Amino acid sequence: METQADILLVDRVLQGEESAFESLVIKYQATLRALATNMLGDRDEARDVAQETFLQAYSGLSRFDRARNFKTWLLAIGVKRCLDRLRRKKTSWKYFHQETQERNLGLVKPARSIEESEIFYPLLKKLNQKERTAVSLWVNEDFQAREIGAVIGCSEATARVHLFNARKKLKKGLGESKNEVTP
Repeated sequence: METQADILLVDRVLQGEESAFESLVIKYQATLRALATNMLGDRDEARDVAQETFLQAYSGLSRFDRARNFKTWLLAIGVKRCLDRLRRKKTSWKYFHQETQERNLGLVKPARSIEESEIFYPLLKKLNQKERTAVSLWVNEDFQAREIGAVIGCSEATARVHLFNARKKLKKGLGESKNEVTP
């Protein structure tokens, strides 16, 4: 089980085997970078946030609750770092969209990323931050509402609402884009 393997690695790190943390970094860096890139729209900033997240996780490892899933805990730290960075820069969604279009940024592309689609990417930009994060975790990481809620800091029910709203907006946008293409 993935969670048990992570717990064993955490225990090894806490016993002084720092190389065990490298295994956790290797295992989760792509996932963390993809999430950060989706939230920030900038690969360089996403790398910085991923590094900050791993540093914070490493320094807080002794406080990690073994009843939680390590991946969920790590991604929650990453989401908080991204939100902090967005607040510091006072970045609005409007600015993010404009910046993304001007610089023509691509997103980190996990194997099943919906961001790869030329149809879905413009639709994703219309979602609010929590909806976009929720649907990204749902599609790219196969997270359920409970895990999504743990990452974005809300209840399972609220995570379901974010997913429902995101899916509803995506379906509506997809219908509109099909109507535009059809002669």
